[in-house]
Amino acid sequence: MQYARTEQQTLTQTDLFHNALMATRLKHRAFEQSAPTVPQDEESEGSYSEMTLQGSARQCLQWLAPVLRELSQKDCRRWLTLIDPPTAVSQQWLRGANLDPQRIMIVRSKAGMDSLKLCCDLLKMGGSHTVVSWLDHDHCIAPRLERAAQAGRCHSLNVQLG
Repeated sequence: MQYARTEQQTLTQTDLFHNALMATRLKHRAFEQSAPTVPQDEESEGSYSEMTLQGSARQCLQWLAPVLRELSQKDCRRWLTLIDPPTAVSQQWLRGANLDPQRIMIVRSKAGMDSLKLCCDLLKMGGSHTVVSWLDHDHCIAPRLERAAQAGRCHSLNVQLG
């Protein structure tokens, strides 16, 4: 959805990303203070989120690195799983972005495999606290990933690069 903006309201992608990150942190802190303490492995709900990044592939990966870093540092015994990330995302890239490759599992589907089904299966298994996918936008993806995340008590993040 597009909104009209005045010159004073024009924000760069950096500002928008920072605002979204800060709002998420504030929301989580408020929730953590008001909610009873529940161990990470016993979270009762799964959820689905989507992130769209625009720019060159290299620039998008630079934006994504801090998000992946925060997810990989989550105090949880389960994996951060990346399904079919861009080819530039490798163990070497993870180390270069100061991510711990031992806490991140990269899964690449074989030719002819249904990436959405693979993603849903991994979510339902619950072996990951978060499954990050790079699926094309389709109106049926969000509900399927949400149901699978709830079944596996984990989170799903679909990244779209523009």
